[in-house]
Amino acid sequence: MARLFVTDINLNKNELQNARIQGLSSAPSAPVTGQIYYDTSTNTMYYYNGLASPNGPWVAMNASTEAIQDIIGSTIVGGTGITATYGDPAGTETISITNTGVTAGSYGSQTQIPTFTVNAQGQLTAAGTVNVATALSISGDTGTDTVNLLSDTLAFVGTDPIDTAITNNTVTISAKDATTTTKGVASFATADFDVTSGAVSIKNVNLGTQTTGNYVATISGTANEIEVTGSGSETSAVTIGLPNDVSITNNLTVGGNLNVTGTINSVNTTQVNIVDNKINLNTDFTGSPTADAGIRVERGDSADVEILWNETSDKWTLTNDGTNYHAITRKYTTTVGNGSLTQIPVTHNLGTREVVVNVYDSATYDTVECDVVRTSTSVVTLGFTVAPASGAYTVVIVG
Repeated sequence: MARLFVTDINLNKNELQNARIQGLSSAPSAPVTGQIYYDTSTNTMYYYNGLASPNGPWVAMNASTEAIQDIIGSTIVGGTGITATYGDPAGTETISITNTGVTAGSYGSQTQIPTFTVNAQGQLTAAGTVNVATALSISGDTGTDTVNLLSDTLAFVGTDPIDTAITNNTVTISAKDATTTTKGVASFATADFDVTSGAVSIKNVNLGTQTTGNYVATISGTANEIEVTGSGSETSAVTIGLPNDVSITNNLTVGGNLNVTGTINSVNTTQVNIVDNKINLNTDFTGSPTADAGIRVERGDSADVEILWNETSDKWTLTNDGTNYHAITRKYTTTVGNGSLTQIPVTHNLGTREVVVNVYDSATYDTVECDVVRTSTSVVTLGFTVAPASGAYTVVIVG
């Protein structure tokens, strides 16, 4: 399978050795100017100039009479009102005067616009006029008015408290309405409340005689879980707290943050299950970062392994022997092409110019060759000779 190049190849003035031109039994389809091929049926080299016959589009690369006639024929071209036609393979040139169908005269007026028809040679072949409207009339309930569309303006504008609206050719003008309501005034029993200057305060309530139901008579704690000093009564103070050593027999659910200043010991377990999807390390660190952080696996008699964030190089690294650390590569991929751009910037945001760039055909998955410029630590620019179609190529960037 041939490697597809989608950009020019610059040999930097080096020799192209042992090269061979493509051999075909007929001219290739969809050629571009300057393309060459070797015709195996006639043993002749051809190049493509894109011109119409007889001067092209495919020209033999030899000194045959046919080639000379084609060159001479290409030097004679028609001018204004003159057509030059080269006859191939006879090698004859026919020159003729082009006739047009336009009658000499004046076209257009204050109420008419002239119209013309132009042929492929840029000559007038027909001419005429078309009428245009000179006035616009509007009928209303008071007669007919003439409106100047360039200077007259018709508008209905409402301001508070007037609203305006135009619906189905009907103009509606209405006034806005506003209402006020008197809020209710609460009444209070003087035996239970005092009202002074609009402020309501509750009088003293004796829990033993002026309430219904039960109040707390005694408050007690649980050993090793909750400590309580004092007991429930109308005048006593109760203090509730945790003992120095807390024991919880069953599960403990913490709704807020759990801060531990001592050592966390895990007993009778082989794994830790964490519901949260992120683990934060160095959470008490402030200022400019200096400390590395990572996850290490103790392996007994063998060397430990580790995934480490290296703060000096600003890279994720890993080690399989506990000594040699290597950067962890990252990958960015996207499709490129919009049918117009030949220089396409691709933002990968990998933070380094040390990236490997691979481009392949999105349909066939074949690797293609294009220009690659590492523009910055976050962008590479791909260059193509012909603008690729939308999504034609897929780029993979690893770094």
